[in-house]
Amino acid sequence: MKALILNSGIGKRLRPFTKENPKCLAKLHGKTILEYEIETLLYYGIKDIIITTGHFEEKIKKVIADKFPELKVTYVNNPKCESTNNIYSIWLAKSLIDDDILLMHGDMVFDKELLGRLLEYTHRTSVLVNNKIKVPEKDFKSRIKDGDVKEIGVNVFGKAAFFLAPVYKFSKEDFNVCLKEIDRLVKKGDVTLYAEDAFNNIFDQIKLYPVYYGDEFCMEIDNYDDLEIARKFLANNKTY
Repeated sequence: MKALILNSGIGKRLRPFTKENPKCLAKLHGKTILEYEIETLLYYGIKDIIITTGHFEEKIKKVIADKFPELKVTYVNNPKCESTNNIYSIWLAKSLIDDDILLMHGDMVFDKELLGRLLEYTHRTSVLVNNKIKVPEKDFKSRIKDGDVKEIGVNVFGKAAFFLAPVYKFSKEDFNVCLKEIDRLVKKGDVTLYAEDAFNNIFDQIKLYPVYYGDEFCMEIDNYDDLEIARKFLANNKTY
């Protein structure tokens, strides 16, 4: 299994920090977001890691070299990060994806037990979904029907909508279906979409199963309010 971490975004909502740094290097409780993600992957023995980058790639490389000197990471730079979305970053990395894949947005911080639950789940294609909390306004949501995900988006609301943490596990076969749709959309010029928009188009071909959780810590760091919430939580929970 390989891991693909998407760190090509420009992080406008974390400016001025992101005028000089990638979002993933924001510090939480003594560590960067990137360090939390890498440590979680290594905890489960996942060492084959691809990281997409945008601006400040060298700063990401330096953190990896300093904190994880034995780790060999493949970097894929998105030179058009100002004008494209993560669908284009994945498209640039497509030739490197030849195995089952863990796909993670690079601004996710979560209890490492959740990744274990995702990896151990019976279905090879699945995603973390919280069906206990109030549906957030700004984050990704999933619409669940008949036991699997039918739609993903920020503007997904209603009775069957739940918070979706963009930490995915895909079988090689299913992700190849995703890559074909991503390739079709990118070649069509739809480079400002989320990869999730491509996923929505192929849910008639693959099944993405929710791995439910409730009280465990898991959040997406979009802005300074998120950063402060995560910092306070991690400062008060020494096990993280």
